[in-house]
Amino acid sequence: MKTNFRRRALFAVTAVVGLCFTGASGAQSVADNYPEKPIKIIVPFAPGGSVDTLARVIGQKMQEHWGQPVLVESRPGASTLIGTTALAHSPADGYTLIISVSNHTTNPAMRSEMPYDTLKDFQPISLMARTPIVAYANPDFEADNLAELMALAKKKPGTINFGSAGAGSMTHLTAELMKQKTGIDIQHVVYKGGTPALMDTIAGHIPMTFATVGQALQQYKKQMVKPLGISSEERYPSVPEIPTFKEQGIDLVTTEWFGLLAPAGTPPDIVAKLNTEVRRIVALPGLGDRLNAIELVASSPEELGAFIQSEMDRWTPLIQELGLKVD
Repeated sequence: MKTNFRRRALFAVTAVVGLCFTGASGAQSVADNYPEKPIKIIVPFAPGGSVDTLARVIGQKMQEHWGQPVLVESRPGASTLIGTTALAHSPADGYTLIISVSNHTTNPAMRSEMPYDTLKDFQPISLMARTPIVAYANPDFEADNLAELMALAKKKPGTINFGSAGAGSMTHLTAELMKQKTGIDIQHVVYKGGTPALMDTIAGHIPMTFATVGQALQQYKKQMVKPLGISSEERYPSVPEIPTFKEQGIDLVTTEWFGLLAPAGTPPDIVAKLNTEVRRIVALPGLGDRLNAIELVASSPEELGAFIQSEMDRWTPLIQELGLKVD
């Protein structure tokens, strides 16, 4: 009786240990063999923009390294909501990703209802890139810097218009934060994207617009617009001649950012493998030359998650104060 009991107990322990090792080796093999099929990167904008370019550059390097196709799928619309919703409903297996930008953190404050939870439904992988905002003006505009802009705005309150990439965009919020910090009264003209606002600035229909460095870099080089200031912490390498807001006495630093996300529940070992790959890619020499004034960076998943939370905490009060709503 005792012998049979011992045999049964030993068999049970052996079976449990065997299951544990089987589970561990299975989990390990999933990470080791990833990716085994094509990866899709969702771009929540129309083709041709900076996010699309970044996705294709990163995707190409992933494909070369891993030997699996990396497909870029444009899912534009609703301030990135369409593409991001598609990711939230995708399998959490590491084969569907998205490059998100600042809209990801401002959308919840601007909408009465959201089709997903910005924090709970996604797994951060890594920050990928960032770029500051520039206040660009028509060459004939009276002000040549931010001090002159403030003096002119105080002399003629409510008469100076500015454009942006749209209500609640980082370009718009940068302008509103500047207004809040300086007390000037300039008026936002809503455009469906940064390009039409830039074109109207060049044409003189509006005196100025706020845009990322790259959105107007070529026009700036051709002297079709002039910069009044840039929102980087220090002078930006792509345009080192443009003085920062801080240099000009305005304590303001903002950035448009680009982060790689997966659906919540993506296995940690796959998240780690993707993070390692992003870090490898952004460190490649000369890769940034293919991008338009975008600084390549990387972070841990935890750092990106904390950054997303901090951006929500930063911008939600301003959006609520402005009463910005898109529904």
